Amino acid sequence: MSKSSRYEWRDQQAALQERMKGFLANPGNEQLEAMVAEMRAYAQAAQSGQIEIPQSWTSYS
Repeated sequence: MSKSSRYEWRDQQAALQERMKGFLANPGNEQLEAMVAEMRAYAQAAQSGQIEIPQSWTSYS
């Protein structure tokens, strides 16, 4: 996996996590729809090959 692919994947993960935090902090239909839209965008990017998902990774958070 190239460095740019890894950064792209990391950015997608960060955006998805931020949407999830927003929904958990203030659950409502607007936040739910935004979170689902972000999840769909992530899945679409993975299916189309726009992002490469690593086989394994280490999380330090």
